[in-house]
Amino acid sequence: MLSRVLAFGLLAMAASWAISAKTLTGRQVFALTCHVCHAGGVAGAPPLGDVKAWRPHLAKGLRVLEAHAIHGYYGYSFMPPKGGDESLTDQEVRAAVKYMVASVRPGRRLDPRQ
Repeated sequence: MLSRVLAFGLLAMAASWAISAKTLTGRQVFALTCHVCHAGGVAGAPPLGDVKAWRPHLAKGLRVLEAHAIHGYYGYSFMPPKGGDESLTDQEVRAAVKYMVASVRPGRRLDPRQ
């Protein structure tokens, strides 16, 4: 019985390593993590596609938005580091920020592969 439990545990660890070895797209990160707050504006999070809500955030520039998303922000809104998912890489978080910003840029369409 113990050997089955250990074997299952090792299999589960290997599967999680395989999943984490693949870099997620911005769209995937949004669907897995960011949507929790950015779908409905929880804690001041600007909703995906809401140009007016994103305006003050966009004024700060992309690098500041990425830094806030990676390291967290506690000001007029609340942004936990990496959206509360520390397993995300900085690259994945940046991709998610770019995905959300693209949703409010005039003339830019969201790329489903993004």
